[in-house]
Amino acid sequence: MSKVAEELGNAVTMASRKDPVRPLVEFLKTAGTTPVPPVSDEIMVGLPREIIGGFHGLSADLDQQSKEFRAVVRLLRQQRLQVEAAETDRDRLYEALEQRAPAARESSRELQALLATTKQGDITSDLTAAFARNEQTLEELEAVVEALSTNLLGLRSSWEQYARTVIRAQSLREAAGVKNG
Repeated sequence: MSKVAEELGNAVTMASRKDPVRPLVEFLKTAGTTPVPPVSDEIMVGLPREIIGGFHGLSADLDQQSKEFRAVVRLLRQQRLQVEAAETDRDRLYEALEQRAPAARESSRELQALLATTKQGDITSDLTAAFARNEQTLEELEAVVEALSTNLLGLRSSWEQYARTVIRAQSLREAAGVKNG
């Protein structure tokens, strides 16, 4: 058995006694590793007397926390992309709505004018074509409005998922004791 392994064994044996921290500090001082600053009794009072689950348990807990953090970060990135895509689609649909709405209004005005002249006895206008144009523009407008409604529901769902993930990330951050900023 090497000298370092023997010293570590002695330190662990001593650690199970009354003062578990000091033997580990003493071992680190003599093991030839990175120099350890002197530890006063005042500092020793503030150190934990027991590591629940031991070093392995601590390592497993930290590993689990880092996995949770990484999973939340990946989820935030994915959901942010979904929100951004829905917002881009919404902007495109509103532009289409702005283009279609004036055409629908113009088609309606044209139909109203033809109906008014027909009511006055002028039957030379092509009402069938005017009704068809108005119907076409309204169908185009309706398609855009339906797409906007669908987009709104998807955007709302994406935002709600994103908000829940942000709240989860914040609670993980608070549980880890990380301060904002």
